[in-house]
Amino acid sequence: MNNPGIDLEIWKQLRKKWSDLDADGHRLKIDFKLIAHPNDENNVLAIDVFQNINDGLITETVQRNAGEGYTPLGIDGLSMERLVEVCKEMMRQLYGQTKQQDMDLIVTMAPSSPASGETRGYAQKSNSDVKSSVLVNYQHYYVLNALREKMIESAGKGWSKVTAAYRSGDLEFYFEY
Repeated sequence: MNNPGIDLEIWKQLRKKWSDLDADGHRLKIDFKLIAHPNDENNVLAIDVFQNINDGLITETVQRNAGEGYTPLGIDGLSMERLVEVCKEMMRQLYGQTKQQDMDLIVTMAPSSPASGETRGYAQKSNSDVKSSVLVNYQHYYVLNALREKMIESAGKGWSKVTAAYRSGDLEFYFEY
C-alpha cells in the first residue's frame, strides 16, 4: 500500500493483530477508506480501516498527524459544550440510520497511539445483552477524541477510553483510565 505519510508502526501493529486473529481461526474482512481534506482530494488526512471480525465491526482511524482533521471537520477549538452538541447530533443521525427502535446506541473510542484510535458502535436493547454492530467512521473518532482531550485538559487525567451512550434522545458520556 502506498503510505501517504501515515505512521508505519500503526500498520505493523494492525498487520500483527490480523495475523494473530487469522491464526486463531477468526473470520476477518478488512476494507479501507482514504479520508481526504475537503478542499484537496490529494491531501489524505487519515485512513479508516474497517475491520469485520466475526461479524463485529471495528473502525481504526489512522491519522497522518494527530488532530489534523479537526479543522476540516469544523471542530477545532470548540468548547466542551459545543463538542457535546456536535456529538449528540452525530449520534442522533447514526441512531436514525440504524432503523432500530427501543435500542440504545453505544459508541466507544480508545486511542491506539497519538495518531490513531479504535472506534466501535453497537445498538443494544435496553436491559439486555443483545447487541448488533453499527458501522462508525473517522467523524466519530475525531469528535470523541476531541472530547477526550478536553476532559484531559480540564481534569488533568489520562483518559484512555470514552463511551457515548445515546438513549431516547439523551446523551451520556463515560470516561475510563
